[in-house]
Amino acid sequence: MKKLTFALLALLMPFLSGAQNFEKYENMKEVDAVVITSKMFKLLTKIDLNADDPETQAYIDLIENLQEMRVFSTTKDNVRQQMSTDVAAYLKSGKLQELMRVTEDGKTVKFYYKPGKTDDYVSQLFMYMEGEEKNKPLSVILNITGEINLAQVSKLANDFKIPGGDELKNVETN
Repeated sequence: MKKLTFALLALLMPFLSGAQNFEKYENMKEVDAVVITSKMFKLLTKIDLNADDPETQAYIDLIENLQEMRVFSTTKDNVRQQMSTDVAAYLKSGKLQELMRVTEDGKTVKFYYKPGKTDDYVSQLFMYMEGEEKNKPLSVILNITGEINLAQVSKLANDFKIPGGDELKNVETN
């Protein structure tokens, strides 16, 4: 029985560790981390906003359907290398499809996604950026889950001042 349990754990480890690869960055002092939960997104929708404005209503619709957003960034070389290794392993698992790549101004930004309920939505948006910003090396991981309207997600990234957020303006799944 013990052998069967260990065999099952060995088979499940890649799946369990893949989901947790990025959580370890939350507590590293060399990493700037932002984690926003669905509870916070729900609170943001309750702020007294002008819902008559179509742009504001679209923003409310976007954040209302988000589950979580995690952003990890670092300028430390050893952590950047670790992030690169973890991202490569995560992407190798085949759970995400490539959306687009942008190389510009000393940065390489790659976007991946899981399909959502329609072609305009994704259930996960994953971004990894490597390069330099203000003459400093920088790596950023962005992971957003929920029902994500790609037409509105760049506004969210810009509002939270996420490096690489500008590139989201051109993201489409088609």
